[in-house]
Amino acid sequence: MNKKLTGIVAGAAGAALLISGGTYALWNDSATTDGGTITAGNLDVEAVGTPTWNDVSGDRTDSPHVIDLSTFKIVPGDTITGAYGFDLGLQGDNIVAELALTGDALSGDLAEGLTATYTLKQGATVIGTATGSLGSGIDVQLTSSDNTGDTTGAIVVPAAVDGAADVTLEVAITFDENTDERDLVQTTAALTSASATLTQVRADGPGYN
Repeated sequence: MNKKLTGIVAGAAGAALLISGGTYALWNDSATTDGGTITAGNLDVEAVGTPTWNDVSGDRTDSPHVIDLSTFKIVPGDTITGAYGFDLGLQGDNIVAELALTGDALSGDLAEGLTATYTLKQGATVIGTATGSLGSGIDVQLTSSDNTGDTTGAIVVPAAVDGAADVTLEVAITFDENTDERDLVQTTAALTSASATLTQVRADGPGYN
């Protein structure tokens, strides 16, 4: 093989090696950083305990006293109250939630002579009221103790449910004392159970826009 042909073959071989990348390696380096764990917060609501009922009629010397709603016979002028507990859990640096209590009005013939008043309490503090029914709802805004934003006006609740009531819905039923003759005797009224819905809110929450 002559020198000219040998040079052509060698050049072609070198070009092939360059194209394949097998001849040169430029500097390079790499580094790895530690990852992390992302943890979700919490939102939970549960009804707790058995509702308790009391006769709180003002003219009873032993008011209030515990009654069994299934056997108690209400008469004009009486006021009775029932208490329903709700266990709440909220956790999150930006968690704000709305607690909505809803339910229908009293139904049945006796409902004509009764007035229902609903009061939502956290401990002894009243945080919401409604009269007649829960149809339109009682809405209150809640937040967690670990929320780092401005949550002025929101009610702080624990991070998780623990079997204890964080808020209590009190229902007061009053039988109109002006009911006369034998109106509404031996009639009944049904009190619909209250429904509690806990919903995270963002744009409408305190401290957020």
